[in-house]
Amino acid sequence: MDCLPTELIGHICSFLDHSSLKSLRLSSKSFAIIAKDYLFHDFEFRLFPSHHRLYQLEQLAANPWIACRLKCLSFESGVQLEYADYRYWQAQVYHDKTSAWSRSLAAKGASRDAYERFHARLQARFTPDLAHRYDLYRWHLDQQAHSMADSRVRNILVRTMSTLSESCPSLQLKIVMSEPQISLEELEEFDPEEYASDKPYDPDPRRRVANRRQHCLDHFLNFLDAAQLSTCHVSDLIAVNMPHQLLTVNRLHGSDTLAETFRGLRILSIKISSFPHSDWLSRGGLTEVYFGGRNLAAGRLRTLLNRPANLETLSVEFPEGKEAEYSFELFDQTNLDRFPRLWLPHLKALNLCHFRCTWEDLQAMFKEAKNIQSLILRNCRLETGSMLDLLHFLPTMRLQQADVLGIWYVDDDFGQWHSHTKDDFTDCNAATSYDGPYAATGLRSKVQRFLLKGGGCPLLPWNAEVGGRNVWEVLGDTSWHYLPGLQTR
Repeated sequence: MDCLPTELIGHICSFLDHSSLKSLRLSSKSFAIIAKDYLFHDFEFRLFPSHHRLYQLEQLAANPWIACRLKCLSFESGVQLEYADYRYWQAQVYHDKTSAWSRSLAAKGASRDAYERFHARLQARFTPDLAHRYDLYRWHLDQQAHSMADSRVRNILVRTMSTLSESCPSLQLKIVMSEPQISLEELEEFDPEEYASDKPYDPDPRRRVANRRQHCLDHFLNFLDAAQLSTCHVSDLIAVNMPHQLLTVNRLHGSDTLAETFRGLRILSIKISSFPHSDWLSRGGLTEVYFGGRNLAAGRLRTLLNRPANLETLSVEFPEGKEAEYSFELFDQTNLDRFPRLWLPHLKALNLCHFRCTWEDLQAMFKEAKNIQSLILRNCRLETGSMLDLLHFLPTMRLQQADVLGIWYVDDDFGQWHSHTKDDFTDCNAATSYDGPYAATGLRSKVQRFLLKGGGCPLLPWNAEVGGRNVWEVLGDTSWHYLPGLQTR
């Protein structure tokens, strides 16, 4: 291998996965120089509530050669589920390990003895003391979350991000809410005595849940606040499963942080979610959800969208079941006199998912978006108007990219419109195969060409002569079809 040309080794590196590149980099100094170009190429560093992980971020910032290749800096935090006791965790781990072994090459053609040996070894790893170790590890995660929520961590992040900005001036920020996962390997390596804490275990489940929720919000606020206080210029923000409670924090706990973060954004992608199922344990949550019958988080999002002066790309996914509350703040024209959509006229790309509105409100929004070039709409409840109204209007906008995806419930059409891709066609029981002409020349491809180039609409308007709405059922295929029947809820 040492005698191979550098170009050939680099070509081999282009086919290796992340773990293989790390192993190759550690094999020799010459390979380390070649492999690091592929290992650290537009990579993402994910920070989570751990001081060891924070130390790794500091070391990364201190290395300009690696720091300049950093594309995204994210903070992942979440809430441990209160019902996830040891038996729940053990069953989940056992199922995951068994499924992974069944899919592996070792399981193909394996004998009965090999099957029994695998399960015997796996069962032996669940030692009698593992249940107590699991409880201690969960408390250790709570202690780490409490420590990372401290203001002193924010000061460390300020210094680290300032150092990063010298090597990487355009850094993408991401916040991700995700349940902390505990692997069997981590639990086996965990030493309770090494991570012993002076703070005793809190036996009150309500207080534990409330603290976990507050710490999660503090992590995100410290992260965003540090970006604003540092010399890092934030113009690109991604929020994945962001809890709606973060939008309604008061001024004392960081509402100004969100306002300042949104002020300089050019690209924003946000998916709104909520804290998981243990709401009842925290006695109503951290803040009020509604005031005067209006969703406070939805109103706050509408206000924050008006903060940036140069927002060019916006992607918003509303939480399922709350589409009407959030859509009212963004679409309803009765609010636009008092709360105009200042962000809309200069927007160039818009991606909306899980929303609900009337055709008149949706059309009014399209007419305000004078500079939009890319439009992607997914999963909508259209309360008035037909799907044909939408399809005939979009070509008049002369877009460079346009797509209508997902499931659309159209009241006036008395049914559902399904637009499927190869990734989601299996979600529909009416779409059994995506092979053949549907992939390239199906109805969806025809509709997409019509949205961009105009011409004749592939969907005919129904009338008495044509035979009614069943004409849409005849025209449909796997990629795009109509199903009679309205939404059940």
